[in-house]
Amino acid sequence: MARGAPGPEGSRPRRSHRRGEGDRRGGRRRGMTDAIQIALDSFKTAGFAVVDVPVLLPMEDFVRISGEEFRRRIFVTSSNNGHDWCLRPEFTIPVVRTMLAAEPAGGRFCYSGRIFRNGRPGEADEVWQVGGEILGDHDPVATDAAALAHAVAITAACGASRQRIIVGDVALFSALLAALDIPPAWRSRLTTLFGEPEKIADTLARLEQRRFGFPSFAAHAEIIEALSAFPAEKVGQLFADILSIAGVKTVGGRTTAEIAERVLEQAMLAASDGVPAGTIAAIADFMAMQDDNGGDLSIAEGVLRLEALSGRIGDRAPFRAAVDRFKARVAAIAALGVDLSTLHYAAGFGRRLGYYDGFVFDIHDATRVEVGQVSGGGRYDGLVRHFKAAEPVKAVGFAVWPERFRRAS
Repeated sequence: MARGAPGPEGSRPRRSHRRGEGDRRGGRRRGMTDAIQIALDSFKTAGFAVVDVPVLLPMEDFVRISGEEFRRRIFVTSSNNGHDWCLRPEFTIPVVRTMLAAEPAGGRFCYSGRIFRNGRPGEADEVWQVGGEILGDHDPVATDAAALAHAVAITAACGASRQRIIVGDVALFSALLAALDIPPAWRSRLTTLFGEPEKIADTLARLEQRRFGFPSFAAHAEIIEALSAFPAEKVGQLFADILSIAGVKTVGGRTTAEIAERVLEQAMLAASDGVPAGTIAAIADFMAMQDDNGGDLSIAEGVLRLEALSGRIGDRAPFRAAVDRFKARVAAIAALGVDLSTLHYAAGFGRRLGYYDGFVFDIHDATRVEVGQVSGGGRYDGLVRHFKAAEPVKAVGFAVWPERFRRAS
C-alpha cells in the first residue's frame, strides 16, 4: 500500500544538472514537510498526545496479527539471541500495544515518522506517515464520523481540496455471514478473504461446484469434529509430533499452531455439508454492489442496495442492525459538514493488515488519483484482543501520506 518518495530526514536533495529539476524536487520536498507539520499540528490541537515508536520492533506481532503474507513485505533481521526483529512497517500495532500497557483506559495518540515495507513494483520501500489513534470507551458511529471528518480537514489543509472518498465496512460482511447462518469454517474462510474480491468470487464458485477442502478428510468427519474442540496449539503439537516421526521439523516456516489451524480449516470444509445456493447468491449479491460501469456506488445508492439486500434475506437481525449502523454513520458524517457527494461505497473494500473489522475509508486527491490515497483509516476494535487487554477497547484511527501532496501554492 505504501507508495511515494523518501522524505527529508537525514538527506539533502541531490544537485541537478538539468535546469529547473532541482526546484521541482525542492518543491515536492517542501510540500511533504509542510504536510507533515500541518497534520501533526492538527492532531495536537485536537488533543492527541505524541507517541514515539522505535524503528526496530519485534516481528512476531506483525506476522501474528497481519498474517504470514505480511512477512514478505517487511524488512527482517535477527539478534544474537535468535529473536526476529523488523524495521517498523506501520504504526498502529506498536502504538496500540504501547499505549494500552501505559493507559489501559485508552486515549488519543498520534505519531509521525518513516515506515519501511518491501514495496511492490512501483512502490517505495521507505515512506513517511503521520496518523492518530483513538482508543477507549466511545460511541463508534460518532467517532468513526469524527475520524473521517478530521482526515478530510487535514487533507484539505495539505492541498487536496477536491476529494474522492471510498468507504466500506467489514462489519457489514461479517454481519451478513452471521445472518445467513454459515458453518463456522466457511465463515472464517470468507472473512479472512475479505478485501480480496477475486478470491471470494473463486471461493463462491467452488462452493457452488462443491469443490472445497481436502477431500480425503471427508471420511474422517467425526475425528475432525472432535479435534476442533481443542485449542489449535494442542492440535498443532500433535501434528508436530506426527511430523517429527517422519523427520519433518518445519513446514514453510509456519508454527505448529498455524499448521493446525490451516489443516483443521480445510478438514472442516471437506467434512461439512456445504452451503445452500440461496446463501451463496446473497453473498455474491453483496460483493456485486457496483454501478453499471463496474465502479463504486454513490453513498446514497450504496445505502439503497444494502437496504434491498437486507429485505431479500428477510431483514435478519445481524445484517439489519449493521445496515442501520451504516446509515447512522453516513448521517453523522453529513452532520459534520462532509460533502456526501464525495463519498462512494465499495462493498468489497477492506484492508489486508488483518485487524480492521469495521468502517474503513480512503481519501484521494480527485485531481491526482494516480498517486494513490492521501489518507486512510478505519475501525479495529478486535486488535486489542491480540494484546490480552483486561476489557474490550474500542479503537479507530487514520494516517496521512505527506509525500503524496504537492506544495501548496
